[in-house]
Amino acid sequence: MTDTDKALLTRVERVVRQAMEMARAMSPQRTHRKAHQDFVTDIDLEVDRFLEAALGALIADCPVLSEERAVQHRAALAQYWIVDPIDGTLNMMSGLPFYGVSVALVDARGPKLAVVGAVAQDELYSAIRGAGAWKDGAALGLTGGAPDLIVLSTGLLDRLVGRHPEIYRALRKVGKIRNLGAQALHICGVAQGSFAGVASLEARIWDEAAAGLITREAGGVWRSRADGQDWTRPAALMAVTEQRSIAAHPDVAARLQRLLAPVFG
Repeated sequence: MTDTDKALLTRVERVVRQAMEMARAMSPQRTHRKAHQDFVTDIDLEVDRFLEAALGALIADCPVLSEERAVQHRAALAQYWIVDPIDGTLNMMSGLPFYGVSVALVDARGPKLAVVGAVAQDELYSAIRGAGAWKDGAALGLTGGAPDLIVLSTGLLDRLVGRHPEIYRALRKVGKIRNLGAQALHICGVAQGSFAGVASLEARIWDEAAAGLITREAGGVWRSRADGQDWTRPAALMAVTEQRSIAAHPDVAARLQRLLAPVFG
């Protein structure tokens, strides 16, 4: 890790801390339904505006892209930020303390620097590609065996129950199933050894880019449809509606991938 990388990570961590403080200090006053059980609030928008300004000041000519701003960049970009201002908006709206702020710096090879903040717990997960991952400054590393909990997304559960009950039963043998409602924090849970695996049909790249790098740098596996995309084309990358992703402890990654192959296609 170069001094430049370390200095930039410190600055990004400071920005995410400020965003977390904003989110904790506010209560949602206005909400908009984007899709079934998918909302955006005034807190999402306020944090998004803050991240755009604060991250934009860190690197010249490096766009800060959320879902809405990606469509403005059809041409190739050498690097850019992907942000999810609030991951787990419905949890936040419902008063459940499991939601986060997600930031990734991306280049042609994918995520190169990542910070995910767990808002209610005031915890920071971070990573630099090729240099490691940390939680509140302490190194993360998957040295023990896989735990007995797995996370399956609601969209994946719907498909398993409706079309592949035999695969659902096989997954139950991998671990007890949980879904806490914030994908970035789910994947960070793999990095810190809380979950054996996280599988999602419907997650989007802004849900996973930062946490995926953190899990990889902690010694875990993150695979998704983003692996086959051109990372220099954020509009196309963010238009992919099904990540079909797996983040997992290395002991169970191949097993999850094999079991879910018929579901993901």
